[in-house]
Amino acid sequence: MRLRHEGLKTGRLLTCFPDANGLRNASLLFLVEGVSDITPLQRLDDALRPEMDASLRWSAAASTLDLARVDPRLDPGKVTRLEAGEFRDLVPEDIRAVLSPGLVQLRRGEAARFPSATRMEGSVVTGPDFLERAAELAALQEHVERRQHTVVLAPRRAGKTSLLYRLAEVLDERFRVELFDVEEHRTPEGFTAALLSRASGKSHTSALRETREQGWEAALPAAIRALAGDRKRRLVLILDELVFFLEHLKKRDFAKAFLTALDAAVEQAKATVIIAGSANLMHFARNTLRLTLPGLFGALTPVSLSPLPAHTLEIQLRRVLLGTGLVLESGDMAWFHENFDLAMPYPALRFLSHLASAARERKLGPEALDAELTAYLRTPAVFAELKSQLNHLAEEDAAQAERVEDVVGRLARVSSLKLDDVKAKLGGAKGASTFEWLVTHFPVHLEGQNLMLASRLFRRYWQESTQ
Repeated sequence: MRLRHEGLKTGRLLTCFPDANGLRNASLLFLVEGVSDITPLQRLDDALRPEMDASLRWSAAASTLDLARVDPRLDPGKVTRLEAGEFRDLVPEDIRAVLSPGLVQLRRGEAARFPSATRMEGSVVTGPDFLERAAELAALQEHVERRQHTVVLAPRRAGKTSLLYRLAEVLDERFRVELFDVEEHRTPEGFTAALLSRASGKSHTSALRETREQGWEAALPAAIRALAGDRKRRLVLILDELVFFLEHLKKRDFAKAFLTALDAAVEQAKATVIIAGSANLMHFARNTLRLTLPGLFGALTPVSLSPLPAHTLEIQLRRVLLGTGLVLESGDMAWFHENFDLAMPYPALRFLSHLASAARERKLGPEALDAELTAYLRTPAVFAELKSQLNHLAEEDAAQAERVEDVVGRLARVSSLKLDDVKAKLGGAKGASTFEWLVTHFPVHLEGQNLMLASRLFRRYWQESTQ
């Protein structure tokens, strides 16, 4: 693996002229080094032939330093440089899939931007850096259009929050979308103050004082009415990690009073609610609070972020490599297939960002990649959240935590385990809550009657941490 060589002198230019006058345009420049790039160029031509129309044009670039010679109208600020060799081992269908988001941007007259690990190191990614979840995004849009209250379930670090931010971007023109990390708050007063602060522009401290003066029971519906004040844009409330907020309330009657008041306020404002979290609200209410969820909270439509298919994850990885400027060489992809994927985007993208820094100093073959990954996985922060959840479980029930560790250890050594065997190892019928805890907090995936780890990166982490 190495960094892209953007100083190559020749290449082939794909330019899109969305308007008839050609003044607005954007291009992909496929840089070439020599005869070894003939085959990749042919594959690019085959891949993009179905996309070609009157707005797209191929041109030879004899000098990448003087693209005006190709066409004086070319916008040099909207030329995205790639190496033709980056597509050497891809078939035309996969090349087209990798490049498809870039082509959409070109057709809008925008520079093609692919997801970059160096831009995406934070926990939330937006715009062109969003790793596509087209099916889930479409389902959530449809639910909002129909005012269908929804619960989104996914393990932590699986891209859930980024999906919610992407949904907010998509809905923004026609809906007022307000996203709250409810886990940040400890009391109904604190949550209500957050609503009031968002609606009024007041500081949280000022809103909290006002909430306490009114009483949260009166302030909550008033805050939601204020947020829903624009009649042309219906309010969509996205509440992330509501379960952890309810945990802080501790008492069933307190949680029921809060949810009942929130349900009434939402219905009065004709708003739509999306609950999101790594913990299952229905199971938490039933098993921990011993509570029947009131109103809309008892009738939520579930949307799960299931692990993406391996081929989809590889296409996404290729796009991230393009956006990050990392070029695979012989043997590199075989190493990635064995050790790495984007099933858990946050830790995976942090590692790719690290590789981008390391590649500035030297090329990284499979052995060097392996050494870098080993060192990275020994960094305490990589899967600290999952480890912390397991530690909390151990403090509550050490035997339960040991059974979970045993099952995860087995999953890290084999491709899958039979579901019945897993449940038996977790305590059979008595271990139902332990199994629920496992699938809620860890990246596991159920396929038929087989349970498997959904992330190669997490598999490698567990192997390293238990040696």
